[in-house]
Amino acid sequence: MKARYQDISIYLLSILSLILFVYFSINYLKTKPLEIINFIDSDINENFEIEITNNLNNIKKYLKKFPFIESFLLQRNDNEINIQINLKQSFARNYLTQEVIFYDNIKAQFNYFKPKYLETIKLIDISKNSMHINNYLNENYQTLSSIFNIEKIEYIDDRRYNLVLSNGKIVMLPKVIDSKLLYFMESNIDLIDKNTNYNQFIDLRNFYNKTIILK
Repeated sequence: MKARYQDISIYLLSILSLILFVYFSINYLKTKPLEIINFIDSDINENFEIEITNNLNNIKKYLKKFPFIESFLLQRNDNEINIQINLKQSFARNYLTQEVIFYDNIKAQFNYFKPKYLETIKLIDISKNSMHINNYLNENYQTLSSIFNIEKIEYIDDRRYNLVLSNGKIVMLPKVIDSKLLYFMESNIDLIDKNTNYNQFIDLRNFYNKTIILK
């Protein structure tokens, strides 16, 4: 009989402890203000936002793990937290590797970003491995894109590039892209288009040996 009373006492104490735990937990939640976290103009996906939210107390150190992030801004206003994540400038996206390539050659997997952000990256990298942006391309891509309507790019032999234009034609660039090449193309591309019947490619690989092949 004594053992039975002891079991009942333990049972009642357990129930009481559970009730007290629930009571104090609810009371804590009522007294603690609910924090609202907003990501402002966010291009990163929801899962990544959750991971950042889970690391708010050490957010600066946490975001250093992701070199494609240029900067961030965190502002607290009462129980509201606003976070703005600024990404580096993107260059291209590669569907084979599922990566975004940034101008400083940082690569990041698609799953860090929202689909609508990926759609804003118009240039498609069709290299088997995500391309490397060398100094020649970095310095002269804007001029190239003003001469040609570039849709895709391929990094060839770790040294030069092919450009695939919106009309399907290919421009085979030499390793060196300089002002001499750009000036020639700016001055002559309209003439080449009007007076030749090439429909596949312009081969500029031997441009500096004064040889151009049209097909």
